[in-house]
Amino acid sequence: MRYLVFIAFISASWFGQAQDKKIDQLEILYDQGYYSKVWHKSHKLLAMPEYDYSGLPSFYHALALFRLSNDEAWFKRHNNAIDEAIATYRKFLESDRIVDYINAHYYEIASLKTYLVDLERKFEGLRLTAAASQIQKFRLNELKGIKSRPDIIHDKRTNGEIVNKDKDKTKDTEVAKEKDTNPTDDYAEFRRKMVVYAKSLVGVKYKWAGNSPDGFDCSGFVGYVHQKYGFSLPRSASDQLAQAKKLKLDEAFMGDLVFFASGSTISHVGLVISNKGENLMMVHSSTSKGVIITEIPTSSYWQGKLKAAGTYL
Repeated sequence: MRYLVFIAFISASWFGQAQDKKIDQLEILYDQGYYSKVWHKSHKLLAMPEYDYSGLPSFYHALALFRLSNDEAWFKRHNNAIDEAIATYRKFLESDRIVDYINAHYYEIASLKTYLVDLERKFEGLRLTAAASQIQKFRLNELKGIKSRPDIIHDKRTNGEIVNKDKDKTKDTEVAKEKDTNPTDDYAEFRRKMVVYAKSLVGVKYKWAGNSPDGFDCSGFVGYVHQKYGFSLPRSASDQLAQAKKLKLDEAFMGDLVFFASGSTISHVGLVISNKGENLMMVHSSTSKGVIITEIPTSSYWQGKLKAAGTYL
């Protein structure tokens, strides 16, 4: 019996730490603005005991409800949406991994705070004073330590004071300070999230000077992905390399950039999706096939043009 309990514990621990496609899908759909799909899919996950290990179904369920409430017709049919969103977000705050979640998802939380200011004003204009008051209290209490500008993600993302009030705040603060001493670890989940989103754009067609899902060129693609997470990149591949923090090629891993040259001129850029120690792989917008994934060492064309690596993280 003890052996079975031990096996169950190990299995649960592994499942809780492994990446999960269904949760990744929530992130991708939310980033792309499919809030109704996020709402329905997260609701299903919340009803499944095997997802009790993660606070993210609650997180995205709450965020989707707040976003959907901006539609007047939808909100009239779901007038308890704000109550449900707040309750679900508070459930998210009770997670044992809340500090890690805030570190990894600060961009979404900061964007939510900015968005809620506008939603509150909209509700006041519609004379939905009760809902406006709920949003204000939620913003001032549960989002107290979050700064509204999402681009502050370049700074310490652990400075948010959002914690479960029933937990030991001192312990959470110590964990946050410890994570600040290791920037690579601090950005690990953030890098993974960026890569998940970039890979979701595979298949988008190539478009000269394109920088939207209607079509990308190479620099427009990496610039668009970075912009989604609060980073502003120069427009051309050569300028992106010039302003990036330079890396050795063997130092580049997921979230970093690799640059290619025809002769002496930088002419192409891709986003690295592999980890250190793995064959260097990138997602990029090629002129012939649009956004694709390429394993660089096995491509004589790209391997021969690979010149440099850099990062904005």
